[in-house]
Amino acid sequence: MFRRIREKSDGMSRSHQKVAAYMEAHPDRAPFLTAAQMAQLAGVSEATVIRFATYLGFSGFSEMQKHLREEIRERLTTVERLDLAEDAYPEEQRVVYEVLHDDLGNLQQTMHMLDASAFAEAVGMISRARMISVVAFRSSHALGYFLTFYLNLILENAKLIQQSDTMFEQLSPLRSDDLLIGIGFPRYTARTIQAIQFARNRGVKTLAITDSHGSPLAREAEVYLVATSRLPSFVDSYVAPLSLINALITAVGRKNKAAVSRRLKVMEEVWSKEGIYFPQ
Repeated sequence: MFRRIREKSDGMSRSHQKVAAYMEAHPDRAPFLTAAQMAQLAGVSEATVIRFATYLGFSGFSEMQKHLREEIRERLTTVERLDLAEDAYPEEQRVVYEVLHDDLGNLQQTMHMLDASAFAEAVGMISRARMISVVAFRSSHALGYFLTFYLNLILENAKLIQQSDTMFEQLSPLRSDDLLIGIGFPRYTARTIQAIQFARNRGVKTLAITDSHGSPLAREAEVYLVATSRLPSFVDSYVAPLSLINALITAVGRKNKAAVSRRLKVMEEVWSKEGIYFPQ
């Protein structure tokens, strides 16, 4: 991206040079700004920023922003993300609307990136597995817990690896007809990648849920699914990944409808007898 800017710098107008100068001076912040925000900070019009993207050979600002984010996202630290959030959301009362808007964008991009054949293969892998182990550490733990809870509810064969220091001991009984699901988003945890490698070396099938085709989880897993988690803040956005996991659980339930229906009927009786849920 920045090489492209340097190659085209000789033919840039003065306004375009201002945009280029701002982007090169703020490489960690520019990818998460809107066209209007970048224009204000660079001292040009919004139309100039859009024309700048076209001048560089992109279809528009959104495509240029996507390339910037892909180049920079993996090396952002939590502290850097906290700093850039102040630029992206300058008005405190608008934060909730901006974040919701960004999450909608993540959902839309996830839909566009969805590999239907990989999704179908993932559903088949889950349905055929004798046992399912889920590895999801740190902030991804919530996604792993949600996936494991529902898979265990409908299939009765899923467990979440809770402790990273005993992870290999817990994974050692896995067999070739089992499945390991690794969930990881930037910043990726080394233990999750090691779990996928460990499973593959033992002939165990592996499935990854991650944020991009270039993710280290995607490179290691037999099959992987991608969900966008971009948010210009110090927290991760798991709206799209959770929606993808919801779709997985729903598809697995439909594929195994008869068995799942029997299982849920039994569980409803247990829940009712034991007073698990508050009466309506």
